[in-house]
Amino acid sequence: MESFLRSNALRTCLLMKSITAVKLKNEELFVQNVNISFFGFYYYRICQNFLSSKIRTMLGVVFSSIFLVVYIANSCNCIKVYDVTKYGASAGKKDNQAAFLAAWKAACNFGGAASLLIPPGTFALGPVNLRGPCKNHKSPFVEIRGHLRAPPRFIRSPDRFWIKFNDLNELTVTGGGVLDGQGALSWLRKKCGHGRSSKLPPTTLKFKDVSNSSIHRLNLVNSKAFHMNFHQCNHIDVHDLKITAPGNSLNTDGIHVGQTSHISIRNSIISTGDDCISIGPGSRNVTVSNITCGPGHGISVGSLGKYRNETDVIGLLVRNCTVKNTTNGVRIKTWPGSPGLQAIRVLNITFEDITMINISNPIIINQLYCPGHGCTKKPSQIQIGDIRFRRIRGTSRTETAINLQCSEDVPCKNVELDDVKLTCAGRRGWSCSNVNGNFSGVQFTGPCLS
Repeated sequence: MESFLRSNALRTCLLMKSITAVKLKNEELFVQNVNISFFGFYYYRICQNFLSSKIRTMLGVVFSSIFLVVYIANSCNCIKVYDVTKYGASAGKKDNQAAFLAAWKAACNFGGAASLLIPPGTFALGPVNLRGPCKNHKSPFVEIRGHLRAPPRFIRSPDRFWIKFNDLNELTVTGGGVLDGQGALSWLRKKCGHGRSSKLPPTTLKFKDVSNSSIHRLNLVNSKAFHMNFHQCNHIDVHDLKITAPGNSLNTDGIHVGQTSHISIRNSIISTGDDCISIGPGSRNVTVSNITCGPGHGISVGSLGKYRNETDVIGLLVRNCTVKNTTNGVRIKTWPGSPGLQAIRVLNITFEDITMINISNPIIINQLYCPGHGCTKKPSQIQIGDIRFRRIRGTSRTETAINLQCSEDVPCKNVELDDVKLTCAGRRGWSCSNVNGNFSGVQFTGPCLS
């Protein structure tokens, strides 16, 4: 006898956050009148062992109860699953690079809705470049359920990545799995002075030329360098991540954004040895919200002005975040001098509704940023303007809670501090120079704003 799932029995329970709402293994089981609300960026269906002859449209009367029966028309519109273990991947110490690439190639070339599945288990994995464009411009749905482990040794790749997604549209990467960069040896290498730019360790998860995509429900730990990097991407939704590395791990930024527009980063916990989130050159229309940051170096714009041909950073909103036990809270940093032929700008930046807990530099603009030695004494040529700090509360573990050091050649303009209340360890409160703007409701006042 054919079985049916009736909508009145399911309607109240299928308002859900999980990826799979209905999982059917019985090919005689039909679904009718099921209306599912899915709280996510995308939804999808996976069907296995369904006979095409049983997928049709039908209106009718079932037994003694009269209600609408709707079968999916003609095609299930399902996702074909490409499980990496079917291509030779296995849990353990063996490098599964070839199996992952083979499964990706098959899914990418399918031309229909496809899913790349990494099932539960611990998989050793060398560098992989998961390239597009895929057939019919349909990117596979990537579901990482397992635990991926990078080689513990220092590894090199042409573009400094461990896992890279390149030239893709409408990509989803999710699954709740773990990406373990095993970065301890690389951090030690950098501490010993072997960290020249030509030999920088790889980013755990890199996205380049990716559009209209969602990355969510992932755990990234102990990257050798940046945990996640977006370069030349647009219209990206990033949420519900957990990123973790020791507070003394070098250059382990949580999420770095560069040459990217219309990206939202939200609802995540980031604890690293560097910036929780860093906004690099060429970034536009970036929103950061509901982030818990710390330990680390806070949420930063920059650094900017170190290299030639950098472009403007315009449009950043950071709101509803908690920053705790970090060296910086919210920061803009530019190098002195200007190596490019045309100076760039940092415009329309807003930090609002932020809680600071035990921060060394809660609010800082530093246009003399030089973490090493031998920097030029020339002032920065980067124009910083239309900067807003609003409704910021918390504690500073130093006496300088607000530190605004702008360029003497191009002073910061239109800097607004509104309803900022910070308790500091000393009486000084402020330190600032070359700033034009206004303030209201700020705990500390001084002569530098005009």
